[in-house]
Amino acid sequence: STRQGIKDFDGLLTQNEIFRARTEGVGFISAEDAIDWGMSGPSIRASGVPMDVRRDEPYLKYADVDWDVITGENCDVFDRYYCRLLEMHESVKIIEQCLERLEPGIIVPDKMPRMLRAAPGEVYVRTEAPRGEYGVYMVSKGGNRPYRLKVRSACLSNLQALRQMSVDQYVADAILVLGSIDIVLSEVDR
Repeated sequence: STRQGIKDFDGLLTQNEIFRARTEGVGFISAEDAIDWGMSGPSIRASGVPMDVRRDEPYLKYADVDWDVITGENCDVFDRYYCRLLEMHESVKIIEQCLERLEPGIIVPDKMPRMLRAAPGEVYVRTEAPRGEYGVYMVSKGGNRPYRLKVRSACLSNLQALRQMSVDQYVADAILVLGSIDIVLSEVDR
């Protein structure tokens, strides 16, 4: 089961003294600096900032389910790992509540339009993605193609803080720090 898999990771790493020695105190970034860099998701929450779009600007059914925003205290690689682990428990909790409330019947209609037509105007929509805030800014002049489209992934802003988190660390720790902010290079490049 999913809960057992999370429990296995927890048992394997969380109390492992070698893992803790390699991750505690490594890649520190304060809450203030994380905010200044525009970090989001588990990377900023591990620095003690309880920022989560699902709670701060609820969408879909997030306001109707019970879940907690997980934050860290030590602002290091270990806290970024542990926040993600605890957020997996919260995700399972959210999914279970949604499944309990799911009513029988068709969920997706038989016919979906092949193309969506946007009204003229501009819009910015943001959601909480696994790596942090994911935003889409779109300008439309009408029709089925946007005039302008900009996607904001958390990967770039989280990556920008890498240098600051790596100063005065061992070279080998740079890999740990990079892994702890969980970037996808294709999203950074976008």
